[in-house]
Amino acid sequence: MTRYAILVGAADLSDGMQKSLIGFKDFLTSDAGGSWREDEIMVCGPMDWQLVQLLQLRLTEYDFVLVYQCRFSHGEADSDWSGKLRSVTDGGRGVFISDVCDDVVSMEELGYERAEAFSNGSWQGRNF
Repeated sequence: MTRYAILVGAADLSDGMQKSLIGFKDFLTSDAGGSWREDEIMVCGPMDWQLVQLLQLRLTEYDFVLVYQCRFSHGEADSDWSGKLRSVTDGGRGVFISDVCDDVVSMEELGYERAEAFSNGSWQGRNF
């Protein structure tokens, strides 16, 4: 079975990363979370329409898709992009989770290696 997870934060990753994104990614890569490989997970900041269109087409190739959306407030309405990605998970093909995650960890707190991996845009070139 092929699978892919997209963890979407509300913060620009060059500024920092929401704590729950870090926790959710750590959970997925653990034994309890299913031992997901790094290449099965994309962590990104706010999405633009172009990336969503690309993802929507590519994600149809996977048997299971997990989308974890991390927002800053409860009253925030779904954007067009989240509706498009939610449709990829419909019909039992995946799970869409939307959560409120206010705490942001600065890049200095994350450490150089992790900060470099997420802040330099390397996720854009991921082979998903």
